[in-house]
Amino acid sequence: MQSLSRKRKLATLAVLSAASAAIFIMIASTRTFVLAQNGAGPSATRTPMMLPTIPHIQLQPLPGYGPAPLTVGFMTSSSDAEGAQFETFRWNFGDGQVSTLPPTALFHTYTTPGSYVVTVTATTSDGHQASSFAGVIVTQPAQ
Repeated sequence: MQSLSRKRKLATLAVLSAASAAIFIMIASTRTFVLAQNGAGPSATRTPMMLPTIPHIQLQPLPGYGPAPLTVGFMTSSSDAEGAQFETFRWNFGDGQVSTLPPTALFHTYTTPGSYVVTVTATTSDGHQASSFAGVIVTQPAQ
C-alpha cells in the first residue's frame, strides 16, 4: 500500500479508454509516466513509457531598477532532471539588442529610460529548450 505522502505526489490526469485499450497518464513529482494497457481482462499487458522532463531556467537581473545609464548584470539558475547542460543561449534585452553569449558574466547597459522585458532562451545538448523573462525599469538620469 502506498504511503499518504506518495499518493499526494501522484495525480491521475486523464484516463482514456476504448473497447480494447486504456491509457493512464500520471504525474509523479518531476516525471511523467504513461501506462498503456493493451487488451482487456486479466490477460492485458501494461507497457510503461517515460516521457522526457522539461528543463527549467530562471533569470534574475541585478539591479532591476535604476537611473539611466543603467548597467544590469544577469544571473541564471537552471535545472534539467536528465542532466543535459545548456549549450546555447539567445538573449533579447527588450531594447532592440540581442546576444548569444553564455550567462557566465553577462552585462547590458540601458541608456534610455523605460520598462524593458528581458528574455533568455536556452537549448540543452539534447535539443530541449527553456525560456525565462524578467523586467528591468530604467528611470530618468539623476539631476
